[in-house]
Amino acid sequence: MRQSEICDRLVIDVETTETLGQVSQLLVDLKNHQIEGLICKSGFLGTEKNPVPWVQLESIGSDSIIVRRGREGISPRFEEALPLGGQELWTDGGDRVGQLVDYCFEPTTGAITEYLFTAPGWKGLTAGVYSFRPDAVVSAGRKRLMVRQAALTNAPQYEPGLPDRAAEVLQKDVDQTRQDVQAVVNKTQAAAEQAQAQAQKIADKARNQWGQVLGQVKRQTKQIRTQINDRAADLAARVQAEEADGTRIPGATIDVDSVEVWPEDQDSPTQPSESP
Repeated sequence: MRQSEICDRLVIDVETTETLGQVSQLLVDLKNHQIEGLICKSGFLGTEKNPVPWVQLESIGSDSIIVRRGREGISPRFEEALPLGGQELWTDGGDRVGQLVDYCFEPTTGAITEYLFTAPGWKGLTAGVYSFRPDAVVSAGRKRLMVRQAALTNAPQYEPGLPDRAAEVLQKDVDQTRQDVQAVVNKTQAAAEQAQAQAQKIADKARNQWGQVLGQVKRQTKQIRTQINDRAADLAARVQAEEADGTRIPGATIDVDSVEVWPEDQDSPTQPSESP
């Protein structure tokens, strides 16, 4: 666990459930590389400082630190412990390397496992966070931490710097973009195939329906033609029967009385009218 991970976490007394404050800093025995306690800030603007020895810690959770205040008291090592972080980092050869930025520790015991520092441009070290083990420390104070030069020259990288992170993030974005594009292509292809299948289904249904309608029209047309033929045959048979019985005179009949005779249609010439 890193020191920076528990800063500002709530500190709660397990017996009273009261909040003692928030973690403002850890106190470290620099000679033994051991966390001896922590300082809680509380009150208005965090002006009140409450020391809590490490031996009073019950557990470290993801949201708070549980302590039992009645267990033991403040030891001499706690009195001599100092806040660690931000010290200048120097080699035993007299080179100013960089700055101490953080450290890792064992949560159950408080023992520091490695120190983290930045050293941009020193001995070819690029931007990023590097680490060294506690046994590489030569001496430590409030302002500076002196470390064997060989340990810093060959220090392993703990986490990449901003350029490396930018490249990593960019690569992730590229990979994600490729995946998104492929997903869109797959969805588009699937949608096109589905649309094609739906269109084919509609066309087949339309053909079936048109075939049914056409069949109905043909059947109805045949029925009408049959009815017309039957009626024509009946009418012809009736006419023949009437002619055979003499009830019907062949040819058209003219009603003479109904015809109006105009003067110009008479055989005699037109007579002049007599004078009165």
